[in-house]
Amino acid sequence: MLEKKIFINNDDVATFQCPECENQVTMDFSRYREFSEIVMLEHRCKCGHTSTVLLERRKFYRREVNISGTYVLRRESDIKGTMRVKNLSRGGLKFGLDAERELKVGDKVFVKFQLGDENNTWIKKDVFIRTILELDIGAEFCSKDSRNTIDRAYDKAITRYILQAKLT
Repeated sequence: MLEKKIFINNDDVATFQCPECENQVTMDFSRYREFSEIVMLEHRCKCGHTSTVLLERRKFYRREVNISGTYVLRRESDIKGTMRVKNLSRGGLKFGLDAERELKVGDKVFVKFQLGDENNTWIKKDVFIRTILELDIGAEFCSKDSRNTIDRAYDKAITRYILQAKLT
């Protein structure tokens, strides 16, 4: 039995689509809001098909990607390198490095990568490193100022890119 990940929105509601008959059901998951551990449920569709469901409780939907890019950590001497963006959301990204670097949680890093959208949009943003797990870095976008035209353009491009995948 395969597990299906579903994303819970800010209203604690998620829509599950049966992989067998493609019937969609929207459910209230508010009772699982305070759970700190992973929540996996078994869903039985009206067609009789049973699936395992993994509840995803993130603030923003995350799109799995495989995008090459670069980063720069500005210190006494700049630390530069290549990275591979592994997932992307409106709030941040996870990227992988090819080798260990002198990065630490709390560092502010400039990242640059190109979306595979219809405009091949370049994203150039500062991020704060929030987590490091071996060669994988979790980072949050620093500037999300909707009054800044550059930030607004990047945020719109990222949102369109993420939603494009969600709808297909």
